[in-house]
Amino acid sequence: MTRLRSIPRWALVLALVLAVGGALRADRAVHHGRFLSTDERAYAVLGIAISHGHYTPRGMNDPLHWPPGTPLLFAVARKVAGAGDTDLDPAAIYAAQWAVGMALIAAVFALAALLAGPWAGVAAAAGVALYPPLQAITGDLVSEPLGALTLTVVMIALAWAWHAPPPAVGRFAAAGALTGVAILVRADLLILPFVLAVVVAVSLRRAGARPALAAAGAYLACAALALAPWSVYASRARHQFTPITSSSWSSLFVGTYLPGDGRIVGLREALGDEARAHNPHIRHVENRNLRTEWVLDAVAARHPGLGRSAALQRETLRNLRVYGLGRPLAFAAMQARKLDRMWIGYDRGTFHNRRTWILVVHLLLSSAGLAGLLYGIWRTRRPDLWAILVTVLTATAVNAFFVSEARHNARLVPLLAAGGAAGIALGLSRRGPAARSEPPRADATPPDRPPAAPRPGAAAVR
Repeated sequence: MTRLRSIPRWALVLALVLAVGGALRADRAVHHGRFLSTDERAYAVLGIAISHGHYTPRGMNDPLHWPPGTPLLFAVARKVAGAGDTDLDPAAIYAAQWAVGMALIAAVFALAALLAGPWAGVAAAAGVALYPPLQAITGDLVSEPLGALTLTVVMIALAWAWHAPPPAVGRFAAAGALTGVAILVRADLLILPFVLAVVVAVSLRRAGARPALAAAGAYLACAALALAPWSVYASRARHQFTPITSSSWSSLFVGTYLPGDGRIVGLREALGDEARAHNPHIRHVENRNLRTEWVLDAVAARHPGLGRSAALQRETLRNLRVYGLGRPLAFAAMQARKLDRMWIGYDRGTFHNRRTWILVVHLLLSSAGLAGLLYGIWRTRRPDLWAILVTVLTATAVNAFFVSEARHNARLVPLLAAGGAAGIALGLSRRGPAARSEPPRADATPPDRPPAAPRPGAAAVR
């Protein structure tokens, strides 16, 4: 009993949060749907291929369309469980998704606790643990759970770097390497290192231009180094420079095709007849059952002298010219609808009906997290809070330009939960406007001693 009383209350509450979150995710991992979407089947098949030491499954035309992070996770799960190749989605894969979900809850706690203390961490962890879409996604073979975890770990690494005396080059280098890992899970984050490098440089400007650029350069260089081996492999396999995947131009074409409203469903409706004319073998397939690759093959066939990627690049540039410049208001309205699809909705996975109460929970958690994050930035100007906001905005902007779906916000809601809880805690503390400088340091001056002069290297984004 004495030992129990010595445990901090926040630790007991966190243990309860983890237990509830684990039970809810275990239910989804066990009672998952057997129907697999195109992406789920691809990740599962690639996981089998990786477990055999290669990335070229038989019968898959373009395996480099998908980044390697999630297939590698599934391959490790298969190896550990000894799963055979005949079972496309063995229980081990869903167990891996459960483990990732649990690690995400712990990581969100760690991030918010590092920023604003353990109770802020507990509040953020509870929000993520009880958030229904992140429970349901445990039963889907998609990359969002691992993407959310790696993004949260990147924010932890950056916060840890800002807690050290500037310029903390080694710590920012580690954060850069972790950012590279996150990109290998979700290729749409490829622009993120450049954006965050600017935040790093600006936050350390008071330490001097050279230390600030050294930290930002180390962050950016290590992100590139983490990506380099895969980029070399992918570029050699495709015989052209390929940073992560081959899907860039296909996604951009869909996202900029105004007659299809920037949606895969709309693309099938608009170009279904052209796809069937190009491929007579699918002439009896209805639009809703057409594979996206069949439609894109027909689009690429408009330029028989070019390769598929180059043809889709040309068609994407045509979309920007004809629709972006020729019909700017309609094009802008399409982009606005894509933002609406991404955020005014939640991930329903492969086989889940929409429920109003879950939508309400999603909107409340997302809007409260964003409001708390903005409040914390206004009160403290802390660079770690800025990094969270910039990451959310960058990922949103990229997905609004490409193909935007509600499940894409599943990676960002945990960051909003952590940033919102920390922002509120920091903003309401007495360290508010009077302490718009660096994160708390272990060597801070005790209350009974006169305060020291501000450090010239204090990290701040103003």
